[in-house]
Amino acid sequence: MPINSLTISAPSRLHFGLLAIGDLTARKYGGAGLMIDGPRTEVTVAANDQLEVVAADDTQETISDSIRLWQKSFAPNSVRGLPLATLPVKLAVNSPLRHRGFGSGTQLAFAVTTALQLAFDQPLPSAEEMAMALGRGKRSAIGSYGFFEGGFLVDRGIDKESIAPLDMRTDFPEAWKIVLIQPLTSQATPVFGEAERNAFRDLAGSTQTQADNLASLLKNGIVPAVLARDFPAFADAVTEYGYQSGLYYSDAAGGAYASSAATAIVDRIRGLGQFAVGQSSWGPTIFAIGPSEKDANWLVEKLAQGEDDVACHAEVVSVDNVGMRVRGLSKL
Repeated sequence: MPINSLTISAPSRLHFGLLAIGDLTARKYGGAGLMIDGPRTEVTVAANDQLEVVAADDTQETISDSIRLWQKSFAPNSVRGLPLATLPVKLAVNSPLRHRGFGSGTQLAFAVTTALQLAFDQPLPSAEEMAMALGRGKRSAIGSYGFFEGGFLVDRGIDKESIAPLDMRTDFPEAWKIVLIQPLTSQATPVFGEAERNAFRDLAGSTQTQADNLASLLKNGIVPAVLARDFPAFADAVTEYGYQSGLYYSDAAGGAYASSAATAIVDRIRGLGQFAVGQSSWGPTIFAIGPSEKDANWLVEKLAQGEDDVACHAEVVSVDNVGMRVRGLSKL
């Protein structure tokens, strides 16, 4: 059975915040986000005598589930009925640390599925088809669409659909650089899996007025600013949007951000000048977007000089306007 050898390299996702939660609004979830060029998820597939997976322990469950669901939903008939252990491939996986607000679970599941599809000469499913088969995109679909397309994306939220429709996607300005910030003190416990489901169940639902206000910030502030390359307007709108959306989680987090350290970092950045600043998903990653690489590097230097309550690690990354990349596709 000929197997293609190749590597899938996928971007990470930042989420600016949900439009609505709970059951009190016409649609729930929705929102905007951005694909960034690091940290990346990489999956290399090659022919092997039997299934072999080389990966970090905390990714093994996601990888195994993705292989099983790929075999059930997309695999060619020649391997669909094989016991999983006899699948003739080796997967080598390098993935970012989990539960940091990068959407790494979706990127990993999509990368594994894409690698296997191409390894077995199968057509790629759509983002919607892949998300539904893999059980992804149940709240935000930004990472599902962004895996294939990159860029700045807006999803409409869910009414009766299984996956939120994509409202828009556009290239994000390459000159605007993103600073990823990890608090080093007083970090909150990561919220994911069953804990995340319980948190959404227990949180007070947003009102239609709250959802409409966030939708207006997105429609009339963030989106036009991206399209017009108007950085000051973008910075103001994203910062306000992230704060207002973050208040949905205040009962669980104690405020608009995941911890007192995150709040201190956001306040510090807001006092340093005009940056778009927010928290990606449940955090703990804080992001700050500046109008140039020079500004982003300046912010990293300033954060390194911070007091103990804003101790953090910061690095500069760029937008990914392409989405997943395929390297080394060749017949074995």
